Amino acid sequence: MFLIRTSLRPSPIHGIGVFVEERVRKGQLVWQFDARIDLVIPFPELSTYPVATQEHLRIHAYVEVRAGQKVMILCADDSQFVNHASAPNLVDSEDGLYETAARDISIGEELTCDYYAFDLGAEDKLPSPSKK
Repeated sequence: MFLIRTSLRPSPIHGIGVFVEERVRKGQLVWQFDARIDLVIPFPELSTYPVATQEHLRIHAYVEVRAGQKVMILCADDSQFVNHASAPNLVDSEDGLYETAARDISIGEELTCDYYAFDLGAEDKLPSPSKK
């Protein structure tokens, strides 16, 4: 969940993006996984959902391995709308449980992350890094 104030707006990158509503300093904690609101869905259960829900999860959730099991993580807040950038302003922790600002981020700036750094399903959402 976001630990800063944000808003959703049309994005010059893709569709809808997340924009900062307060100044963010380099190294500041911006987002963290919160099991109270972020869903962890075991990948084998995906097929038990209606097709429309499966399609939504493939777009808005990210895939990782937790405790040796492939899972999808669906963030319940607007963080599911953060767009990809090859030089993002957010950096993921090694354990994937939080993101910090890679640099100072100005009010009104769009938040971005590197999908390839944390999402095992990034190749299904984006062209491969060599094709960017």
